[in-house]
Amino acid sequence: FLTLHYRLAGPAGDVINTFADKPATLSLGTGELSPAMEQRLLGLAEGTRTTFELPAGEAFGERNP
Repeated sequence: FLTLHYRLAGPAGDVINTFADKPATLSLGTGELSPAMEQRLLGLAEGTRTTFELPAGEAFGERNP
């Protein structure tokens, strides 16, 4: 499991921001996160603060109209 705060933002600003509330707890390797997001999180030491940007297709999967 991974417990973290996160902020998702698009061109218009914040879409989801957990920093004002409790952190989210997610399972790695279960499909809760995209492979691209898991790749960037794996191996980070506890307490690490980091920022990364992903194109929407990598972060959430391709758009399904």
